[in-house]
Amino acid sequence: MAPDVAAAERLEDREIAVDPGAIEAEFTKIWRATSGAPYDESSIRLRVLNFVAFAHDSAGTGRFREVMRALPQRYPCRGILAVAAPGQRKLDASISAGFWRSASGARHICSEEVQLLGGAAQEPELASAVLALLVPELPVAIWLMDAPDFGGRMSREVLEAADRVFFDTAGQVDTAAVFGHVLHAGAEREVELCDFAWGRIATWRELVAQFFDGDEGLRQLSKIQSIEIDGGGARLSSESLLLAGWLVARLGLSLAYLAPSGGRVEATLYDGTRGVTLKVARGADGGATPVREVRIRTGTALLSVGIHPESGHMHVREQREGALSRRTVASPRDDDASAIAAALDDRADPAIYAEALGSALALLAAPAPDA
Repeated sequence: MAPDVAAAERLEDREIAVDPGAIEAEFTKIWRATSGAPYDESSIRLRVLNFVAFAHDSAGTGRFREVMRALPQRYPCRGILAVAAPGQRKLDASISAGFWRSASGARHICSEEVQLLGGAAQEPELASAVLALLVPELPVAIWLMDAPDFGGRMSREVLEAADRVFFDTAGQVDTAAVFGHVLHAGAEREVELCDFAWGRIATWRELVAQFFDGDEGLRQLSKIQSIEIDGGGARLSSESLLLAGWLVARLGLSLAYLAPSGGRVEATLYDGTRGVTLKVARGADGGATPVREVRIRTGTALLSVGIHPESGHMHVREQREGALSRRTVASPRDDDASAIAAALDDRADPAIYAEALGSALALLAAPAPDA
């Protein structure tokens, strides 16, 4: 989120019964008390989004609150957090609201927040409460905070009402299984998939695509000989695999030979009769940066994008027929709120992600799930 915009302030939590009617009535009181003007049923309550987060422990509360401090700057919303925590025996609820303070000191509501807490056995009740609290006629975005589990008891019913679902394929134990699960969910449900790992490589994709702008870029595009992607971490990152899958899909390459291993993928691909080698490797130093460098070689050029591990700045390098050019690009923010806002702003064709996901799955030698 923009650092020069003040985050919303927060009213104190108010405990309340898990009763949608009582919660709506309490929000009306809050709006009336803070509106600073005559308030009646015709007064406008600015909300453009239902934002629902699901978690399975109380650690999700802090992340949800941080998002709700920033997201309503661009998307005034009703935010609902539903937590099914081990050991919790009864349903609890609390509400709050976010507001901006004007120069005169008046408070203007920009978000409504509901936090629902129950146990694992109460997931159906939590889902029912979430559905009852959705503001009608507004888009519904769901955030699966723990893992991309589209079949969970708590999220399954709400997904039927969702327009978008946020999740993160990074950091999962079995990347191939997660990719397959997400690909199947996308084919099965009419919902837009928003993967944080995909969002993290948005700038990488943009910078790589810029190499092939213009007439000279198009000429280089038809001469690609090799693609190398260096990642970080102890194993192949979701981000580096998605970047490789995106390149394979967008270049229209077909897989001819594959040699995957735990820390590396080596493949030979073809564009017609022209062979292209692809190598995706994990970081040798175990660093936390999911993608460290992309190198693309053509017959006459070496094109690369890398990230400085300390500053986080991205370095773009183009060496074409003896001429060398360099430039530095700032990396985007990587907090939850920025990732969610960027996904909401994104108007790219969702099929591009699905194609990249399918190609990444093929690079892991995993069969695509049946639709």
